[in-house]
Amino acid sequence: MDPSYPAELPEMSARGWPALVSGLKASDSSGKPIEAASPDKRGWRVSQPHEGRVTLSYDVDFSLFAAKGWSSPLESAFVDATHISVSGRGLFIVTGQVASAEIDFDVPRPWLTVMPWLHRTSAAHGYAARSAEDLTHNLLVFSTVAPDVVTAEGFTLQIVAMGHWEPLRPLIREVLGAVIAREVNLMQDKEAEIYTVVLLPIVDEGGEAYRQSFAYCFEDPSKQNRGAWANTLAHEIFHYWNYARLRGADYASTQWFQEGFTEYVANVTLVSGGIVDTGTFVARLGEHVNNYRQLTTTLEAIGTRKGPPLYSAGALVAFSWDVKIRQASGGRRNIGDLFRNLWRQTDGGARKYAWADIRAALQATADADWEGYYQAHIKGHDPLPLDEALAGAGLRLSRTDAGNEIVEPDPAATPSQRSLWLALTNRK
Repeated sequence: MDPSYPAELPEMSARGWPALVSGLKASDSSGKPIEAASPDKRGWRVSQPHEGRVTLSYDVDFSLFAAKGWSSPLESAFVDATHISVSGRGLFIVTGQVASAEIDFDVPRPWLTVMPWLHRTSAAHGYAARSAEDLTHNLLVFSTVAPDVVTAEGFTLQIVAMGHWEPLRPLIREVLGAVIAREVNLMQDKEAEIYTVVLLPIVDEGGEAYRQSFAYCFEDPSKQNRGAWANTLAHEIFHYWNYARLRGADYASTQWFQEGFTEYVANVTLVSGGIVDTGTFVARLGEHVNNYRQLTTTLEAIGTRKGPPLYSAGALVAFSWDVKIRQASGGRRNIGDLFRNLWRQTDGGARKYAWADIRAALQATADADWEGYYQAHIKGHDPLPLDEALAGAGLRLSRTDAGNEIVEPDPAATPSQRSLWLALTNRK
């Protein structure tokens, strides 16, 4: 089974996801039983090698989480009267030979299946997953209520809103419709894809990202605070491209790009989509500056210390590069061109990227000293040149009476700087 597990539970720490499985029976294509040893964290090992189809029968019991008071159904299972959401990590047993998969569900009426895979028209509840990762690293939903659906090009977003999210369903459709329209356009991705957003009725704030799905809870969502919950959703949906598809060769040294650039795309998506106003976007840049000032390492040397300082530092790099790309190209290119060039540079995400790939994608986007920037401000310890980047968009740094840094419009900005700002925020 999948090697990840919630280690805080002693049973899971010792046995992984197989701790949820009981009554496992295996047989070969002739029906002959196959003996398997007791599982370790990864799964079961058969006593003798077998070729051909193997049939498995087993039960999965997620009640272990409830019995132990596990507080995160986002990564395990959640049930109410009309919905069941369950992590594929704890549901599927696969082998190393599984490349893709066809899945059929047998569900009683009136239950529906809401799955993040392409539907197979030959079966009412049949789906096709492209890979074993797509099979296990996703959230599966069974529901008696049809999901809300919004689309952009070939991208279909399914929204399952439960509990205190339900009254906001029209607003959520509007917000996420604007989000995916802009994110799909940024990537210019016309490939058919399904993505599921599961909004859980839990009085808390947090999320769990999967490859083509995301579980999220927010204590009191409303129209007034949509800037907060919509930014998280826009961030996580863009991780479909900048995490699930585009992957760094080294995890720690590429998180500034994976998380920071995803955060910036979410910020820009909200302002260009009219979900928040430009004042909110400017205030967000100011938050990023104050968070970045708390970073105690270089952007590449964070180890396991992911958090707001790194996310904000990466977002400020993305903003700076967006401004620099627009200046160097006379407004013909932007951050979207960088992502598309990186997509091509890595053969559509088939190859994991390193700095050399990002640099090549940058150089294909606009001519500038990208290596010098990287050596000084990402690999090195030199502070980010924020004054220069902000000035390019007609902004400046200032301080409040309390000493906090803020970003604000510069009254001395030139017409070209104001024009770049309008283009960046898509505010004509």
